[in-house]
Amino acid sequence: MGAYSTSPLRAASQNDSVPTESERSAWAVVSRLMAWLIFAGGLSGAVLGIIDLRVLVTVAGLMLACTAGLVLLKLRADAHGSA
Repeated sequence: MGAYSTSPLRAASQNDSVPTESERSAWAVVSRLMAWLIFAGGLSGAVLGIIDLRVLVTVAGLMLACTAGLVLLKLRADAHGSA
């Protein structure tokens, strides 16, 4: 099922309007900055939750950090794949 989970959107959208390099890089910078801020916030929330012995805060912080980390990995893979 993993082979069918990705769709060939890049191949289908080759003929569509392609954004310029500056638009692509501006989007990449903004998305990476937001992902890093969420990642740092999640880690700091997890640390504060551990210090204050609050399980809910710790789990929420770790969930944010893990999700942002996965987004950062996806952005990195997309940047290396399109270059």
